Amino acid sequence: MILQFTDGMNAFGKLWDLVRKNWIAFLPLFTNMQEPMSKAAFKALFSYNYSRRGSNHREAEEDTIYCWEMVLNMIEDKVTDLKFEDLLIFTTGADEVPPLGFPRKPSIDFYEQEAGLRRLPYASTCTICLYLPRGVSQEEELHEMLLLATRGSLGFGKV
Repeated sequence: MILQFTDGMNAFGKLWDLVRKNWIAFLPLFTNMQEPMSKAAFKALFSYNYSRRGSNHREAEEDTIYCWEMVLNMIEDKVTDLKFEDLLIFTTGADEVPPLGFPRKPSIDFYEQEAGLRRLPYASTCTICLYLPRGVSQEEELHEMLLLATRGSLGFGKV
């Protein structure tokens, strides 16, 4: 089987020979070198889809992002059961960042809460987007919502 693998790799421009000569450069592709995700690394993954500056929506989105930052601090300080990996799985369907990255930058978008209703954050793994409610002003509220949303999406976790 190994001979078939290496022959197959060499069938594409002597790729296996290239891997053998430059094996250190190929380690991330052939081995699991992932370390626990840091807050900085997790935050760097995302872009934010804000509304126009000066709008009421933008102000509400900035309130939510402040709470988002506080939740990320809680995860970093290990004062919650929530982990960066849980949020990554929930948003992307992947339990770690692929060696060559995601096909597009994961993003955070916002939705409007309907009066009297509480809709949990949700995600689209196809578009790699996490949707957070606008106007959340209490970090505990966003934390609880994210915890419920991630725990309620059991289809993506490791068994």
